[in-house]
Amino acid sequence: MIRVFIIFLILLASVWLGLTLSHDPGYLLITINHWSIETTLAVAVIGLVITFIILHTLLVLINRINRLPEDYRLFKAKRRAQKAQAKTRKGLIEFSEGYWSSAKKHLIKALPDTDTPLLNYLTAARAAQEMGDNQLRDDYLREAQQSMPDAKIAVELTQAQLQLANQQWEQALATLRHLQDLAPHHPYVLKLLAHLYQEVRDWPQLIALLPELQKNRIVTGYAFEKLRRHAYHQAMLDLIRLSQADALHKMVKNLPKSLKYDSELNASYCQFLIHNNQQVLAETILRTCLRREFDNQLISLYGEINVSEKQLPFAESLLKKHPDSYALLICLGRLCLAQDLWGKAKSYFEQSIAVKPTPEAYLELGKLIERFGEQADANHSYRQGLALAVER
Repeated sequence: MIRVFIIFLILLASVWLGLTLSHDPGYLLITINHWSIETTLAVAVIGLVITFIILHTLLVLINRINRLPEDYRLFKAKRRAQKAQAKTRKGLIEFSEGYWSSAKKHLIKALPDTDTPLLNYLTAARAAQEMGDNQLRDDYLREAQQSMPDAKIAVELTQAQLQLANQQWEQALATLRHLQDLAPHHPYVLKLLAHLYQEVRDWPQLIALLPELQKNRIVTGYAFEKLRRHAYHQAMLDLIRLSQADALHKMVKNLPKSLKYDSELNASYCQFLIHNNQQVLAETILRTCLRREFDNQLISLYGEINVSEKQLPFAESLLKKHPDSYALLICLGRLCLAQDLWGKAKSYFEQSIAVKPTPEAYLELGKLIERFGEQADANHSYRQGLALAVER
């Protein structure tokens, strides 16, 4: 709108000037030494305008000629950048399709003129690993670091990922611990560390990392509880295998509140106690856990203990709520045997088989019948149990 208004004013001024000059064209005289120029004002103005246009055109042309080398250089640079982008795209497509060698070649060729050197180096490093050339992979990672120093975490994360994928556990651990120093709460660093500790079965380190995983919401809800239970259970099994009783007792004492009565953990711990002649402590733990939550594995272990006559009444009290538990019926049969209640024991074993036939029940029943001298029936029970065991 403003431009239209300005044009209108110029046209108005031109009309006014034309009308004015038509009445009085004016007179211009220029004298230089013996030279003199005289003309009307209108011709002089037209001459000045033409002279200005010619001079301006010459200056623009000279400027363009002077800029030709620079324009040519920019044109060449643009062409090289376009070619580099094309090579990068081709390399990325080839990498996605699994052509590692060709992808690496195109990505590296594009480097001098690409505006994404970090992407090229990191992808080339991945391609080099797929080709089995770890040295070349590390070289590209170093180049990536130098091409963009601010991307140190991104480069080392890629390095850690590649080392983990290549099962270079020690190198991956060193890389991830360095990353943890640089960024203590980085979610992906913590996630990779958790994965590494599981791979190398370093359960104490994983347990120490659990609070950070929960605090930074890297693993939450059921997945976190499952991971924590698995870590503590595996750590317990390692201590049991190495017969490190003191460390095991300490771990059980310091279990998180949510795992204090976990059936899987307490089953493994009580099994260790039973094998190490600590039946009294095992019975106390099992009874406490069974009162809170019934579990077949725990009740089976309870039947292996004989430290008190009160065990049978306690186990029978559980029968009211769990009459169809084959494991509880086997446990009751064993507790009856411990108190020489043979007829009652036989009844419990037979009830267990009626609920669910198991090799354990047939074995216990066979041994009991053998005591009565009924060898044929005992052998039949043994054969039934053996057949079930083979089918498992």
